[in-house]
Amino acid sequence: MIKYFVSILSSLLLFAGAAIGHEVVPVKNGATIKGLVKFKGSRPADESIVIDKNTDVCGKGQKLNKYIISDSRVKNAVVFIDEPKKGKAIPQNTVVDLTINKCRIEPLVSIGFVGGNFVLENDDDILHTLQLKLWLERQKKVSGRELKDGATIYNVAFPQKGKKIVKPIKGYHRYQPDTGVIKATSSSHPWMRGYVFVFDHPYAAVTDERGSFVIDNLLPGEYTLKVWHEGFGYKEKKIKLSPNETASIEIVL
Repeated sequence: MIKYFVSILSSLLLFAGAAIGHEVVPVKNGATIKGLVKFKGSRPADESIVIDKNTDVCGKGQKLNKYIISDSRVKNAVVFIDEPKKGKAIPQNTVVDLTINKCRIEPLVSIGFVGGNFVLENDDDILHTLQLKLWLERQKKVSGRELKDGATIYNVAFPQKGKKIVKPIKGYHRYQPDTGVIKATSSSHPWMRGYVFVFDHPYAAVTDERGSFVIDNLLPGEYTLKVWHEGFGYKEKKIKLSPNETASIEIVL
């Protein structure tokens, strides 16, 4: 057991000390990506769950809303440039707002930036807990014990409605293949879920109801554009941007 926790701690310290790769430089003649994320084919059936706890607040059931697709356009896909070496600075003093409302975590999908804050809030008049967990793929390599949802980075309790807790977004929270996305879960209401991608660069977005996104002020050059969606997983696309170009990109899941 001791060896197990030492391995996990070593992994987290390794991520915390990892060099941040994005170099901030002036962006002249920057390029813009205006894109759509679409799905072709029969829309996947969304799941529903039965609730038997705090039904006066949570209801007796919920749709998971995993597949929000309108006119083939996909909401809640995270789109990002994979490991850009140089570019504009990340936004300052940003927050990731995660609010528990009727036993759901809202929004379901978010992006955040190193140096910002998580703002966690309970809007229900019942006790809630919230855990933020790194999906440590590396953890499977350094330990024989599998963590169901990853390694917990924050574990907070909300004893009453209106409680707000602020926690810093740290360097080791950033997206890496070994850590992946941060998942928000609840030990008191285990069906609750949310997803946060944290970046050390500004070139990321979440698609809206029309499946659209914009990523701007990119240095001209070649990039790998990655897309993640809870139900469809990952997809990537190679792109080449010219100075002052506005590229229209369509990604089909």
